[in-house]
Amino acid sequence: MLQWGRKNLSWLLGAVSVLVLVLTRAAPYPLEARHEGELRPLLLRGSVASSVSKAHLPLLIDLYWLRTLIGMAEPETEQRNKNLYAYGDFLTDLDPRFFHAYYFTALVTPYSLGGDKFVNGDLALKMVRKALARFPDDQRLHMQHAFLLTYIEHDSRAAVEVFLKMAKLPNAPAAAIASATAIFIEQNDFDAAIALVSEAMGEGGHGSTTLLADRKKQLEIERQLRRLDEAIKAAAVKLGHTPESLDEVIQAGEWSADETHDQEGGELSVEAGRGRSSWLVGRMEGIRKW
Repeated sequence: MLQWGRKNLSWLLGAVSVLVLVLTRAAPYPLEARHEGELRPLLLRGSVASSVSKAHLPLLIDLYWLRTLIGMAEPETEQRNKNLYAYGDFLTDLDPRFFHAYYFTALVTPYSLGGDKFVNGDLALKMVRKALARFPDDQRLHMQHAFLLTYIEHDSRAAVEVFLKMAKLPNAPAAAIASATAIFIEQNDFDAAIALVSEAMGEGGHGSTTLLADRKKQLEIERQLRRLDEAIKAAAVKLGHTPESLDEVIQAGEWSADETHDQEGGELSVEAGRGRSSWLVGRMEGIRKW
């Protein structure tokens, strides 16, 4: 009996050693991407992986995750990053609750071509969306999703819509709530934007309350400047030219002489046919300049 146990133990250790060797020195993928030390995935077919007993599945997952971590430390290439995505996709098929496999492989999948150009961004988005299907309320994944949409896919509107979803989650980050207001600014709906920020400030637990307080002030001043923009247009019709100063708008009867400052004490003026406040560094343009 003891001899049988030793023989089976030796077989098991040998099998594990072979598996480790296969995982770390597998055949190149694809063939033309052969570089010494480069991540070389050999992923089991789903049918094979699913046949592994539940008792041994954690070992298989750990071995593949270890190889993934080793791959992350290897020199970055477009193919290496694509291979890391393949590992992450495989691992999360084996264990759909493996949060870190989703999160970190999505982080390392995009490959920069220089400037603001990336490849593999579609794969990173695919991984994040796969993760969100399993963890729909995870703020880290939503932030990662918005980052990929903004800086890699250059789709600011979709990113702001992600922030708007985040703003509705419990204890959403202040930065997400502030960013979500861009969609209301674009629609010229400042009441909704201010209400969103005010509600978050009232709830508390949103990180930087200073950020939200500053955003509320910016929104209120921008709302005032939008009114001034309309007054400038109306004055231009009466005067036959675009007013060059606030006094001209007042003299045209389109603005109150008592309203020459914003609520923060900033001086109102007219610049290039638009309203301006000395308190507000720049105008809020919504999604276009988010």
